Amino acid sequence: MTRPRVLVTAGDPGGTGPEILAALLADPSVRDVADLTVLGPRRAVPAVPDGVRWEDVDLPSLSFHRRPHPDNGRASLLVLEEACRRMRGGDADLLVTGPVSKEAIRRCGVPFTGHTEYLGRVFGVAPYMVFLTGGMPVALFTTHLPLAEVPAALDKQKLVDFIRGLSSAWTRQFNVSPRFRLAGLNPHAGEGGLLGREEREVLEPAVEALIQAGIEVEGPLPADSLFLYARDADPDTLAVALYHDQGMIPAKMMSAGHAVNCTLGLPFLRTSPDHGPAFDIAGTGQADPQSFRRAITEGVALLARRR
Repeated sequence: MTRPRVLVTAGDPGGTGPEILAALLADPSVRDVADLTVLGPRRAVPAVPDGVRWEDVDLPSLSFHRRPHPDNGRASLLVLEEACRRMRGGDADLLVTGPVSKEAIRRCGVPFTGHTEYLGRVFGVAPYMVFLTGGMPVALFTTHLPLAEVPAALDKQKLVDFIRGLSSAWTRQFNVSPRFRLAGLNPHAGEGGLLGREEREVLEPAVEALIQAGIEVEGPLPADSLFLYARDADPDTLAVALYHDQGMIPAKMMSAGHAVNCTLGLPFLRTSPDHGPAFDIAGTGQADPQSFRRAITEGVALLARRR
């Protein structure tokens, strides 16, 4: 059987990504799961483990810093651009992206809000962010939106389009139709309109439209109980959270802080660790490698599902 081809970006060269990756790839159990190719500056790590294909993508004029610096951002963008070129050429089956600093990239003059949005623009698609937790996968309807702006962002048609698009992307990727559990916005999912009108005016009509379209959706459900039995949930049942912390708090708790960010809707599968560059502990040996490890191993396992 052909081994999957995995392209890995090392992440911000001043952060913890390169050191975590070098340590992981020194472990044969990680190297053996796929044919791995790493893109990133080799000088960001003291040494590259034997047997690791680490391609030096770098600009020697740049200096690397333990903070969000424009030089770090330029290096991160250079690697990401090369990764996109290779994925467009079909050079790999899975892209695993190391953590970058949004601030460092923005300080280069690029309005970068994250890998998910960047990849969506480059490949001209609507990407879907799903967090793999070890239990119920969690999708976010809104991502980095201030909490005060969330109610106004709720729109029946946008929610219908989001879940329909996510359903199609999941089916294309894994050859199975997913089911959805939609969180309510208000306490007790609005208590029949007593604690807010969003459920009755936006969420319930959206669920009805989705069911009529043949998509299996429950909700809106009280968010405080939606995740109660999430560890035992079917892997193709997804929770849909309406805003960042509503989904990310349970996702991090279910995964013990080792969630994997999975992007669907692209022409390929992409995963990443669910943490940032952590400049404050870079170079100290304190960085936890488990989320990056899971981004590689679970990404490969997801590839196997569609074969």
